[in-house]
Amino acid sequence: MKRVSVLGCAAALLLCVASSCGVGVDSSPRILQPSSSTSTTPAGPTSGRVTSVLYYVNDGSLIPQISELADRSLQTVLEADLLPPQAGSEVTGTLSSIPAGTRLIGLREAAGNLTLNLSSEFGNVLGLSRQQAIAQLVLTATERSQISSLNLEINGEPIQISTPARGDSGTVTACDFAPLLATEDDAKSAGLSPENNRVLEARRASLLSRC
Repeated sequence: MKRVSVLGCAAALLLCVASSCGVGVDSSPRILQPSSSTSTTPAGPTSGRVTSVLYYVNDGSLIPQISELADRSLQTVLEADLLPPQAGSEVTGTLSSIPAGTRLIGLREAAGNLTLNLSSEFGNVLGLSRQQAIAQLVLTATERSQISSLNLEINGEPIQISTPARGDSGTVTACDFAPLLATEDDAKSAGLSPENNRVLEARRASLLSRC
């Protein structure tokens, strides 16, 4: 009997120890919660669109058009400017002087100067239309404060650029094409929206103060 009593005490002691160690017993099974992790899933690209200013031709003058693009990178903006203006713009006479099919082969930026390498289609435009086509690219690119001058290449070969302000030059600025920018009367005739007109007025004032 004494041995049974000792065994009973030992069993009770073991139960007590288990209880004092905090080992609990649930009345029903628990669902294990997943452990937290320090790893994160990389954020995907944003699906929103942004606006940028592109320049086109209306009745011989350069006008701005606020356009929706995927991003504001120089390549995206300039590639968009190589395309016709947004649908419906032709109703108001807004067109592009850049030849159809012109592609941006590459661009190089250094110390405020931008070199654009265009495909051979760009060589198909001549005379005043060529000045307008180049003005579209120059005014669009120099909307960026970090771009002050441009050089052009066709299939990697540098070209001389004809300007209305100072004749032919290898390097040009927005000032060289200021005479082609739409006047206040031009803007009224083109029926510019208030937003586009504000952009035009600001650009005209900026060029007037610098050129």
